[in-house]
Amino acid sequence: MFNFLNEVKENVKNPKNFDLNGFNIINISGKLLYVEGHTGLVTLSKELISFRVKKAVIMVEGKDMILSELSDNTIKICGEIKKVEQI
Repeated sequence: MFNFLNEVKENVKNPKNFDLNGFNIINISGKLLYVEGHTGLVTLSKELISFRVKKAVIMVEGKDMILSELSDNTIKICGEIKKVEQI
């Protein structure tokens, strides 16, 4: 069965500062961030959105960001995404 995110992970080198074990994350041109495998929101504002993933927290910094999709394990963030960091 074809899985888009698995294909992307296999064909694109992952940033060294991310351990993608347990979740998938795609940043499209700094305008859209799509995440599969989150376990809950921590912070929500137009400048900072943070959420939990397996064994870590992802912090997304930017400008005029909105949470355009939130489901049990999927998050879609739109806006001007300046920094994505795993802590």
